[in-house]
Amino acid sequence: MNQKIFLIGFMGSGKTHWGRIWAAKNALHFFDLDAEVEKSFKMSVDEIFQKEGEGKFRELERFHLKKFATKKNFILSCGGGTPCFDDNIDWMNSNGNVIYLRATPETILNNVTPKIDKRPLLKNVNPNELLFFIEKKLREREPFYNRAGYILDTGNLDEDSFSKLIFNSDQ
Repeated sequence: MNQKIFLIGFMGSGKTHWGRIWAAKNALHFFDLDAEVEKSFKMSVDEIFQKEGEGKFRELERFHLKKFATKKNFILSCGGGTPCFDDNIDWMNSNGNVIYLRATPETILNNVTPKIDKRPLLKNVNPNELLFFIEKKLREREPFYNRAGYILDTGNLDEDSFSKLIFNSDQ
């Protein structure tokens, strides 16, 4: 069996957290797309945004995403914006299973607040307007996220959620 899983969702939705757990439990390799970009470019995502701009980051992100065409048996945690640029969501859907981890704006706020300085899109947002910003960005991105083959609400996840979804509903 060859599982190619792309986890998508807004920052702070738990893609990396659940991806690691599900990959370990199901003998799959785990990758984080942001980490792949950082490793190859030798800069953090935040530094790339600051020094090179979002356009350069999206170019690098797409390049590294496409490398997964030849990989097998993995879960890839994608950045929150990955499916929203170029044809990335179409490419992911045609190259594997895409799972959208849908989180409430309040959950996202709770998860991103401790690491806000590492989130380029949130660094300059007034803390009093952060929830509004998250809600607005979610509305913009959900048309892309909702094109995933599977949607899981993060409030209902556990270590078996992935196995139940993929292995009970293989197409």
